[in-house]
Amino acid sequence: MSDFREALESISEAECSEHPGFSAALACTRCGTFTCAFCAALGAGLCFRCLHAAPELATCWARLAACLVDGAALLLPSLFLGVLRCLAIPGEAAMKAPAVYAPALLVVLVQASLIRGTGASLGKRLLGIRVVRGDGLPAEVWRIALLRNALPMALCGYCVWFGLMDALFIVGEERRCLHDWVAGTRVVKALGRGTRSLGGA
Repeated sequence: MSDFREALESISEAECSEHPGFSAALACTRCGTFTCAFCAALGAGLCFRCLHAAPELATCWARLAACLVDGAALLLPSLFLGVLRCLAIPGEAAMKAPAVYAPALLVVLVQASLIRGTGASLGKRLLGIRVVRGDGLPAEVWRIALLRNALPMALCGYCVWFGLMDALFIVGEERRCLHDWVAGTRVVKALGRGTRSLGGA
């Protein structure tokens, strides 16, 4: 309790790093620099320097976890519905009924809506990461849907080795898969959400 009181006192006595004379309201969630209420409101918990700095790249583990979440959200509802249909109608081909794929279609629409608004799918939102263009600007929906998702999936259908080669590119310094290079995108930590992503920088 004393540590918490000392932390509050240190913030109340400190000044904003960008606006001398203004009392600090909180500390930057990324670097710990004290900021005033004005900076905090503009920066979503980040100081002026962190807000305008290059976005921090998402970790490989965070990207993998987000991919697994998105895959599960897409496949599990249809598989569950297929199993129920198989149990209800024995002898029928469970996965041949069009209705089985209705949940997957709904998930695709929801994902498209999320990506359009934030540049992050469900999995990426949960992991605190998002897709941006190579220059740091928000990525367009068509860029993410066609170049990052549809094109790699089509190429994997023709050559299974493409998927492995695509994934291996992430070990580079810029942590960009092959489909990121094709689409001109990067995956970065969302502002103010760095503490929720897996792994370090």
